[in-house]
Amino acid sequence: MSEIRNEQQECVCHADQQRGQDLSLAQQSELQNDSKEMEHIQKVCESFRQYATFSRTARFSQQMRVRAYPESQRRFLPLSMQPGTPEAIERENKMKHAELRNQFFLDMSLRHAGMPHSQDTLQNGSEKAWASDDDMSKVHSVFKSLARDWSNEGKIERQQSYDPVINGFAKHLPIEDHDSKHPPRLVVPGAGVGRLALELAKSGYGVQGNEFSFQMLLASDFILNGGCRPKQAFDLYPYLSETCNLHSYMDLVTPVMVPDCDPFDILLASTDGGDEEQKMPDFSMAAGEFNSIYRNEQELGQWDGVASCFFLDTAPVVVEYLQTIHGMLRDGGLLVNFGPLLFHFNCAPMRPGETPECYRSRLSHLDQRYLDSIDMTYDDIKEVLHKVGFEILEESTGHTAYYTANPRSMKKTEYSCVYFVAKKRGK
Repeated sequence: MSEIRNEQQECVCHADQQRGQDLSLAQQSELQNDSKEMEHIQKVCESFRQYATFSRTARFSQQMRVRAYPESQRRFLPLSMQPGTPEAIERENKMKHAELRNQFFLDMSLRHAGMPHSQDTLQNGSEKAWASDDDMSKVHSVFKSLARDWSNEGKIERQQSYDPVINGFAKHLPIEDHDSKHPPRLVVPGAGVGRLALELAKSGYGVQGNEFSFQMLLASDFILNGGCRPKQAFDLYPYLSETCNLHSYMDLVTPVMVPDCDPFDILLASTDGGDEEQKMPDFSMAAGEFNSIYRNEQELGQWDGVASCFFLDTAPVVVEYLQTIHGMLRDGGLLVNFGPLLFHFNCAPMRPGETPECYRSRLSHLDQRYLDSIDMTYDDIKEVLHKVGFEILEESTGHTAYYTANPRSMKKTEYSCVYFVAKKRGK
């Protein structure tokens, strides 16, 4: 269904308008012949394969601490927390079932991508290097993103965040004003597991999702290219790794069903009948870092819009993102943005008496992007937009939104988001 392109924007497979078989992600990566990238991909795949082992080990560490309690305290714990009791065995069995169902989904995603899964490596008995905590954290994020994008439970979050972006394009770049054979072309950076990009394609736009995380790409490849459908939905447990702010452990072992709809049916709905092969929207995913892809000469002035949803604040330097977006848009092209300003690369400040050299030395263990990051207010960003070459057509603030929140948790981060539509000024 979807076309997936590498970081150099070389087309490596084409969409079959029914349910074509794309090249696997493994085959696409081999085409790039990049040893460092292949090493990274192997580490990501290993994090998928090791999910259940890490999950079980995390529970064991909790049980170990319980066993270390003095008996005078341990006897007051619920029976389901006291090792060896029937209640504790039942609780552990439910957790094991949930982790194995999650592992099954990850294994199927790897298999779909042409990569070995957890059972393959067990049978081979090969030596393994354990995945990093950072990679495992990204696996947990995949499950939460799947719940947000592809479950009934995520519908509220999608309405909060995706609907304003979709409506913004419908208002300022109506599909009805364009030839159906040449619809406006949009990019969705930070596309995650692909729902927003697919919903925009459903509206009739030509859409390319862009994602840097290979963990997300593996999952979206599986979802978008026919790996699973509602009639064969997966029961996933996206919050299984959480240990705080819980009402009951049962909240962790309550499944969400993924996907809630068939991606192919979403695209088919956009054809409105007739000749499917001629009218099926152009839809693809581009793997790679946003700036490195869309600052290429062949991308300049090629796009009609950028759908930025919880994306701008992922930049170490927002100015660079806005310059890239300005360059890739045609004159009159739109940036439709929705989200907060969390600034993912926010870094610890200098200490009194610390020189810049000492500061960088103290934080040398961090990714360089943390040291380059500049936090900005919304007013700052509006001024940058103007100077880069945008005109704000519409803006509003105070839009409530959650992001991959556990609906049963005692703690949910509520964002008060900004929404704006900015147009690239003509020369």
